[in-house]
Amino acid sequence: MSLSTTPTAGPDRAGSQTFETIPVGEGPHSVAASSDGRRVYVTNFLDGTVTAVDTPANTVALTFPAAVGPYGVAVDPAGERLYVAEHSSTFVKVFDTATGREAISTGTGARPYGLAISVHPEQLLIANAIENQVMVSDLLTKSHGTLTGIDFPVGLAASADGNRFYASSYFANTVSVHDATEVIAVEGPTPAEPLQVITVDRGPYGVAVDPHNERLYVAHFPFDAVSVIDLAGRAAVRTIAVPGGPRGIAVSPDGARLYVTNFFARTLTVVPL
Repeated sequence: MSLSTTPTAGPDRAGSQTFETIPVGEGPHSVAASSDGRRVYVTNFLDGTVTAVDTPANTVALTFPAAVGPYGVAVDPAGERLYVAEHSSTFVKVFDTATGREAISTGTGARPYGLAISVHPEQLLIANAIENQVMVSDLLTKSHGTLTGIDFPVGLAASADGNRFYASSYFANTVSVHDATEVIAVEGPTPAEPLQVITVDRGPYGVAVDPHNERLYVAHFPFDAVSVIDLAGRAAVRTIAVPGGPRGIAVSPDGARLYVTNFFARTLTVVPL
């Protein structure tokens, strides 16, 4: 079922609000928040680095070389390992969050886009947009298979309770909602059976879900907007103007802040919610 969620106009859409921005690297692409909320990690596509931001101070804590053209990023629940998709190759790389040192590099057989970690049990989800699929693995220790037939998925997000994951389809202008509890059973190529397919505004890229699985946040690249979708009512309730090419998006574990990468502006925007 396709559900229309045309964004509504409002004061944020008109650009009357300004938000704090943090300088990061060249071409910031994706962003992920640690489970304790004290760090967010930004992949910088053009200079091949990851920026770690200390969120209490909103300052850069660490920048380290990561990959050639890093795209998606995800943090394990313990906050010890960072997963980075190297889009220019078939690899996902794993880094120690304390030091920035590379621990593992694993080929996936496809060029990875977005990443997300689903819990109970912990599974790494890898968006392979060109192949129209989402790969499922035990945090890279074992690949189960792929969910096929998802139209050019670029962004992924997993709910905190482990029940749902979300995939943005950039060219279809949709976000599909999936049962995350069943991904452990995926073996080989398996047709995806989304619970819902939500129609959104053009250019959906990064997606994030609040800790209560009530609101979905969608960054529209390069259209300088973030949609806020009420998942119960299946409607966009707010559209936030975020200039500079919003691409990646993450929500803090307490649901109080939104972090948005600005690809053209070399910044991370912090939006109070």
